[in-house]
Amino acid sequence: MVMWFFITFTQLLTIMTSMILLWFTRPKRAISKVALVLAIFIFNNAILVYGYTEFWYERFHVYLVVAILQGFMLYTVAITAVVWFILSKGYRQNSNAKFIRLFAIVTFVSMVSLAVFNAYSPVVHRLTVTTDKPLDKPMDIALISDTHLGRWFGNRQIKKMVDLVDEQNPDVVVIAGDIMNDTTIAYDNTNMHEQLSQLKAPLGVYATLGNHDYRGYDEAITQAVEAAGITALDSESVLLDDAVWLVGRSDDVDLTRLSADTLLKQVDTQRPVVFLEHRPSTMDEISGLPVDLHLSGHTHGGQIFPLTILKSWFEPLNYGAKKLGGTQFLVTSGYGFGPVPFRLGTRSEIWMIHLQSTS
Repeated sequence: MVMWFFITFTQLLTIMTSMILLWFTRPKRAISKVALVLAIFIFNNAILVYGYTEFWYERFHVYLVVAILQGFMLYTVAITAVVWFILSKGYRQNSNAKFIRLFAIVTFVSMVSLAVFNAYSPVVHRLTVTTDKPLDKPMDIALISDTHLGRWFGNRQIKKMVDLVDEQNPDVVVIAGDIMNDTTIAYDNTNMHEQLSQLKAPLGVYATLGNHDYRGYDEAITQAVEAAGITALDSESVLLDDAVWLVGRSDDVDLTRLSADTLLKQVDTQRPVVFLEHRPSTMDEISGLPVDLHLSGHTHGGQIFPLTILKSWFEPLNYGAKKLGGTQFLVTSGYGFGPVPFRLGTRSEIWMIHLQSTS
């Protein structure tokens, strides 16, 4: 079923891309038109076969990159059509064909450039959370998620992440899963350990595993994280600075993970409680418990338009902060990007949370 979906999708991409390139190149001879369509058909299906030799892993990611670039071509045509309509109908000017094609090229290149820039140029966002539980002094927490360390996201981005975190001077750093992009292969081959081990904070660095960390490499990823000086919390809790409980839970795919209620029985909920897990899928469960702050990622905020809008229809919280019951929820769009090095409508990020008490 999944295979037939991608086969059908690929043929639709072939038709769409053929129509766009036929409009753009305007070949005059019939044989040139046939050759162009045939070339696109062969290329798209060759990439699909290549991707399916490693389904949903590195080779399939190449297929996804090609598909998204063709999707950007569709966006380009839509924008170009709007500009043409405005010029020809709104201003009653005859649009020059060369100008329209040049505009299309500039639009496509700008769109791809923006998507790559957003993926590789992280920003820092801030949130202040106030609890009515006793806390002698505020605590600054750096939230990172979805680094997806792999082929397209490695040492340079880890170094940038370390530098950004150091500039914020957090008391503690937490990582909400999907640390690596499925495997430790790229991590080991490029010695990312050297950079990741530079990530430090006075009260420590803690992480939970995400769904991409559970694809057969969960033990290797846990070992790599621990070797870098990061404490992996697998349904465990730790008391930070004798003041704030940090509870970490494994991802939804872990069928043995404990309920939030069970985990909270292990801590003193009269103190502030920060709950860390990969997905925001348990908001109803958490909001009825004495949890002050819930931190997660996974959604990537949709990552690429129109998913930035569509995912909000299916996720309890697709992105950002929301207060529900007595719990402040925060879902980050993540620091990395997963299979494809593009972000359109979102941007790579780190969150700084200032946890303080009303008393």
